[in-house]
Amino acid sequence: MPGTAHSASFIRLGAFYQFWLAHRYCSLPNIAIPNHNNMTTLPTPLLGTIACVTINTNNLDNSVRFYTSIGYSIVARADWPFPWVQVSDGVLLIMLRKGEKPFMALSWFTSQFSIVVQLLQHAGIAPTYLSPGTEVVKRCVIQSPDGIEVRIVGITDGFHKPAGKGMLHLPQEDYYNPAMYHNKKLGLWGEVAMPVANLAHSITFWAQLGFRIMSQFTAPYPWAVLTDGLMTVGLHETNEFDTAAITYFATDMNERIDALKSEGLHGFSENKAGIALTTPEQQTFFLFSLQHPALNLLIAANTISRIILETPRLLLKEVNPEILSQLFSQYPDAEIKDFLSITDNTELETERYNYHTGLKTFRTTFSNFIIHEKESGKRIGKIGYHTWYPAHSRAEIGYDINDHNCRNKGYMTEALGAVLQHGFGTMGLNRIEALVGPTNAPSLKLVAKFGFVQEGLLRQHYCKNGITEDSIMFALLACNYQTTI
Repeated sequence: MPGTAHSASFIRLGAFYQFWLAHRYCSLPNIAIPNHNNMTTLPTPLLGTIACVTINTNNLDNSVRFYTSIGYSIVARADWPFPWVQVSDGVLLIMLRKGEKPFMALSWFTSQFSIVVQLLQHAGIAPTYLSPGTEVVKRCVIQSPDGIEVRIVGITDGFHKPAGKGMLHLPQEDYYNPAMYHNKKLGLWGEVAMPVANLAHSITFWAQLGFRIMSQFTAPYPWAVLTDGLMTVGLHETNEFDTAAITYFATDMNERIDALKSEGLHGFSENKAGIALTTPEQQTFFLFSLQHPALNLLIAANTISRIILETPRLLLKEVNPEILSQLFSQYPDAEIKDFLSITDNTELETERYNYHTGLKTFRTTFSNFIIHEKESGKRIGKIGYHTWYPAHSRAEIGYDINDHNCRNKGYMTEALGAVLQHGFGTMGLNRIEALVGPTNAPSLKLVAKFGFVQEGLLRQHYCKNGITEDSIMFALLACNYQTTI
């Protein structure tokens, strides 16, 4: 107080998502609405039943030869309504279409085109193109905040969703087993990586289309991985690359690249993002080794999906009601203690008691982060939002460094900066409150540093060790928040 903090749910559903659920299930009383807060359940796709990457090419035959050389096979081909070829490696579907201008888009195919368009319009998402009534194959085009086209196509006949598993679906133990990779040339498909100008704004856009955050980081720059259950996108707030790229991972990526070069494949280069392969259509594949440090963090987060915030010296690992529910209902005590970074059985029983007595109400929830020191890897404290009212976009923040050897090192300044950015950004908070004891000099100094405004005194408000004391109310509004101090 600030002291103990707890945990919270994932990004709230966009207006499109909520309206879609109501529309889809209102006339189907015997079908249960999927629980999208279950960490083992992926979102139900909203835009269609098949998704692919669409790429323009001025030479279909040349492009087909290239993709078959990197582990893809032809799955469909036609000349109507324009010449096109679909290729797949068993996980990712790519549509190569005849066109002169280099171009990449994400496309969804649906048999319920008019319903999807209605839902988009209801959510206030304006298409940049909508097929006229006379067009046989209906198309709706949406522009993302960062220039990526999203296309909804009103046809599914003749198209098939690949049945293979990419990084999102493959068990973690198979990440390091090349025999489990569907693409025998490139390895394991991960995401369509996109550079974005503002991560929070981009997350909001994709959430409206039914995407959910699977993991989120603040280093080496702000970035997040999201999925709608069909397509996986990586949003990267960076200038290290400037166009969307298809990414693959493998434990033996260097050997794979050497093998492709020995087979006569050209177009490899190295940039800040890693090894890049340029396609004949001037598109980009990123090829990463699974030993890449950032990827190792991603793998750890995907075991149970959680947000991880990173500062120069700290890792802040999310724990929320849904995560605790999964832990205490599915995992043995040893794994729960490891996940929560606790060694004391008394603390484990405290967490279990909190879980069984209720973690959230119909009005409030929480979002907690365990603070880890990077250098040692040890847990040193907690920080997070409790008494979070999503309907009112406000929450109270609490924090504590329980390792006395880690106090007076500026760790809480680092942690609070990251959590405030997350709160006003991803969580969409408008007001963050802090209740501080009048004699808590370090906390009084900390909230002042970040621009919290003192609003009043709550008399005999907080009971600690049997003693009731006053609390000073501080608050920080989104309009007054500065990301740097």
